[in-house]
Amino acid sequence: MVDNEGTTKVEEEMKEGAPEGEAEELLSLESLDSIISSEDPEFADSLTQIGHDEPIEIYNEGLDLEYTLEAEIKLWSEATGARKKLLKIFPFLPKISYKVRMKRTTFRLSSRKWKEQAIYRIKNAGPLLLRYLGEQAAKSKAKIGVGFDAFKAFSVVKKLSFVGLIGATGAAGYLFYRLGTHGLMPQDGDLFIGSMADWSQNKYQYDPKNEMESFYESTRTAQNVLLMKKMVVNLRRSSESGQNPMGAFEFYVEGTASEVVVEIKDREPEVEDLFLRTIEEMTFDQVSSGEGKRLLCDRLRKEVNKVLTKGYVRRVFIKTAIIKP
Repeated sequence: MVDNEGTTKVEEEMKEGAPEGEAEELLSLESLDSIISSEDPEFADSLTQIGHDEPIEIYNEGLDLEYTLEAEIKLWSEATGARKKLLKIFPFLPKISYKVRMKRTTFRLSSRKWKEQAIYRIKNAGPLLLRYLGEQAAKSKAKIGVGFDAFKAFSVVKKLSFVGLIGATGAAGYLFYRLGTHGLMPQDGDLFIGSMADWSQNKYQYDPKNEMESFYESTRTAQNVLLMKKMVVNLRRSSESGQNPMGAFEFYVEGTASEVVVEIKDREPEVEDLFLRTIEEMTFDQVSSGEGKRLLCDRLRKEVNKVLTKGYVRRVFIKTAIIKP
């Protein structure tokens, strides 16, 4: 049965009618072409469309692969001079030489092969690329066809579940993309205002030293100033004073609001006593100097602000200062 499966019509006729030698002569290339043309014309046409193969170079280096270890040993044993002396000292040199020769030959053949393949691929880059893309397209089409066939075999419930899974995957991907780029909820603007200049219609720049006007010192605002009664007080003695130095003072008190002036006026005896006790702590030398007078005004301001309940005193000025040594 096996012998009959591979036989053709021509082989059967040969077996039946002609001897073995004559059958080989009859089965020539021309008779084979005529038989193929008569039996399968389409296949014959496809054979004629096939171009001739490019000549392939046969590597002579391949003959070196038939070189054996015995030949290398024989080569060393027949050698003369330095090689013969080395062989006597190192009898294993033929094996090393043989391995080196084989490695070198293999590397040369591989390099030659890679070079020829690279040249072939560069020359035929376009057709090779088109063929590769065609093969990949065919494979993809086949996989898609298999997938569609499998999808058609699903029940209605499985089909709906599959479509829902794809939709949920796409929605989840878009959600993650939205979170990473714009956030989940769009924001029309900043949640907090960093500067009112961003909301103003116009912006102006002023020099704070020359173009700015103090709020409290402006002539267009009410001046909350109160003139205290004249005070006569004893000062502490110093090296430049006599036995009983004294001073007579008049002060202006400026409040931040009118309520401050009213409170000081209502509590004037208390504030006056506070001023007297503070001045008594100063020496004659301090009060007689300009720096000492500025220090006295600063101390009076701090002390009176400790007892006020409505606002605070902004500045204290000296209207009159008479110092007696």
